[in-house]
Amino acid sequence: MSTVVTGACGFLGCNLVEHLLATARAVVAIDRSKAWPADAEARFAALPGQLTFAAADVRDPEALERTFAETAASSPQGIDGVVHGAAITPGLERETRDADLIMQVNLLGTLRVLEAARDHGARRVVYPSSASVYGAAAFPANPLDEGRDTPVPNTMYGIAKYAAERAALRARELWGMDVIAARVGAAFGPWERDTGVRDTLSGPMLATRALLRGERLQLPRAGPNDWVYAPDVAAALVALLDADVLEHELYHVSGGGGWSLADWCRRLDERLGARRFCLDPNVTATLPLPARDRAPLAIDRLRAHYLPRYGLEAAMDDYLAWLEARTPAWHAAWCT
Repeated sequence: MSTVVTGACGFLGCNLVEHLLATARAVVAIDRSKAWPADAEARFAALPGQLTFAAADVRDPEALERTFAETAASSPQGIDGVVHGAAITPGLERETRDADLIMQVNLLGTLRVLEAARDHGARRVVYPSSASVYGAAAFPANPLDEGRDTPVPNTMYGIAKYAAERAALRARELWGMDVIAARVGAAFGPWERDTGVRDTLSGPMLATRALLRGERLQLPRAGPNDWVYAPDVAAALVALLDADVLEHELYHVSGGGGWSLADWCRRLDERLGARRFCLDPNVTATLPLPARDRAPLAIDRLRAHYLPRYGLEAAMDDYLAWLEARTPAWHAAWCT
């Protein structure tokens, strides 16, 4: 059976493809163009799974119909599952300029993928939503809970993701599909870079790049504390895809809180012996900080199916080793 991943060349898409291939899956990777990051194709070719790439824009129902039909026909047991990761992750400038495109890709593209999955008998669809859906409601005293806290999205990205999430779960009811939504927290890690449609790069990635370049880091406060390592996101989404029985239709996928951006900067600074990090309320931040730090996502529902493996130290060990193993081509692209 084949697993379909949309947005496959993106940050989380690459992590999903790598995880699936490492477990010997047949993967159909869908993206607008074959824009794998440096090192990715060689890395994926060395894994035991089978990778097929299909160029298709999620806004194009004919291209999706053709790709899903070919996938279903080429696999004796059909399409095992779909993880629909294709999205634009805009910054303020793109949000101001391209609101219509954001909605087309993030909302209407989701409907097109759901239709194709329905028409070709996909066993289950996992839709990675985002913690951004909480918007103005993201600041309770306790961790955010899927069943208790009501989203109030206040950016075009958050609005589109919430609308797509609700549309996916409505399709579950209308069409009798097995559809699951997973609100992903603040992810960072392997394969993260500016993809052309990902404007908001993570604090740990930017901090790591800055220290490796020899730059100084300073923060006026500790910053967000709900980071989740990308391989954990990929493994959690696949665990939800594979579960025989799911008790809920909506899950948080995150690290569950525990360490802040300042914790990452301080520990990395110590590991590198750099002495170039400063935490001082009187300094100007050299890394992006939100106006307020969102409450962490509660992951009690997820724990029934997946336990995050990477705390701060494990993630740092893995990330630094991963970066060390990359070719000059990756570093040249990563450092621009």
